[in-house]
Amino acid sequence: MKLPPKKPRFFKPILPGFKHGLKIPIGFLKYLKGQEHVTCAVLKRDGKKWRVQVNGRKLEEGNWGKFVEEFDLQVGNLLVFSHEGNMEFEISIFDSSQCSRAEYTQEDVVEDEVEVDEEEEEEEEYEVEEEEDEYEVEEE
Repeated sequence: MKLPPKKPRFFKPILPGFKHGLKIPIGFLKYLKGQEHVTCAVLKRDGKKWRVQVNGRKLEEGNWGKFVEEFDLQVGNLLVFSHEGNMEFEISIFDSSQCSRAEYTQEDVVEDEVEVDEEEEEEEEYEVEEEEDEYEVEEE
């Protein structure tokens, strides 16, 4: 017997026309049984909530446009919808570099590159000092 996941998920690539809404995959509808009458869904991200209309299996209108604008969604992004029950979905956003936006922003990249460069310089200095110490020990 298969057990359903605690928080079933699906992903949707952002394709042209996404500003008008996204369709819930047909295969995911089995997790939404008993909720066919629901006309709204809640999208959650970064502690905020957006109520969007559900039309059949399409998430559209309501605050969908605000959600798209707030997170600057672009063609090529990927959304992961984690169903938390009662038509509430926690949304994860991945950009075209295949990294989560929450964990990997352009600012983080610049800071990480600077930190790595400083660490590499420190390691090189340490190695040089260590080699000099060994050389001095050999002369004694």
